[in-house]
Amino acid sequence: MTSLDAAATRALLDAGYVPGAVLGSGMEGTVVDLGRDRVAKAWHGRAVAGLRRLQTFHRALRAGGMALATPLVEDVLPVGDGSERGVTVEARLGGRPLRADTGEGEHHVGDPEIAAVLDVLRALAAVTPHPDLGVLPVLDGEPPFDARDPFAASLAGLVERRLRASGHVLRRRVPDVDRVARAVVDRLHAMGPGTTTVVHGDLVPGNILVTGDVASGVLDFGFLTTLGDPRFDAAVAASVHDMYGVRARHTEAAIDAALVSELGHDPEVLHLYRAAYALVTCTSYSASGSDGHFAWCARMLDRDDVRQAVGL
Repeated sequence: MTSLDAAATRALLDAGYVPGAVLGSGMEGTVVDLGRDRVAKAWHGRAVAGLRRLQTFHRALRAGGMALATPLVEDVLPVGDGSERGVTVEARLGGRPLRADTGEGEHHVGDPEIAAVLDVLRALAAVTPHPDLGVLPVLDGEPPFDARDPFAASLAGLVERRLRASGHVLRRRVPDVDRVARAVVDRLHAMGPGTTTVVHGDLVPGNILVTGDVASGVLDFGFLTTLGDPRFDAAVAASVHDMYGVRARHTEAAIDAALVSELGHDPEVLHLYRAAYALVTCTSYSASGSDGHFAWCARMLDRDDVRQAVGL
């Protein structure tokens, strides 16, 4: 497991923290134990200013009545190595990930798993909106959505900007992507203002904590996190729950059935939001479209049910 780098270690020691064992390391950074129910995260790419915005968001989320445990940045430390990156000190959350595996195997989603996803969606939808819940950039290189604008209109604008940036890559895989994007944008603009609450944006199973089989916490806000329509979170959560598994469509359909029957969501709205998600995130991890996420997004845009939902 990757160790904490020397500059981050020094920043923690200078602030009076004693870094312990490495708990995990991934694309975003390295997490170490600090004891006393605290952890530190040395971020690879996020600058101190962005981490302070994340701290503001975390505080607003808790103040908004979030019913489940969520991260809380207690301190932001500059690394001091000439870069702008920082280290955060955060409360350590209990529980375990809903599902740790993210491979391409065969996963059969069960009722307790679906119930945990719905409990998280309900908890997020019940958070009292506050402007500080909209301070985070929706994606790298993008500004936060303007809270004065309807979420669907802001999402439509993001679709148009991301198509300008990555359309040349998408057209090689989805030749009529411009027609698809136009239909998505038109449908989004035709939507009313709708309900507004906090949107997580990346509710993969690893970001949902459970105690036993019951949802107890939510991790990793920051990718498409904004104030918006809770149906967007629902649509994405169902589709990414078993994103690369051989039963991915079965899993999505099972969660969709619960979203319709228990939360009253319209399947066509869910598919519309899935098309928008695919358009705006397709090159988030590879500008050339050479990764699995891009291929997944392209397949989403080719699906008959998704195209029918946007009027094609």
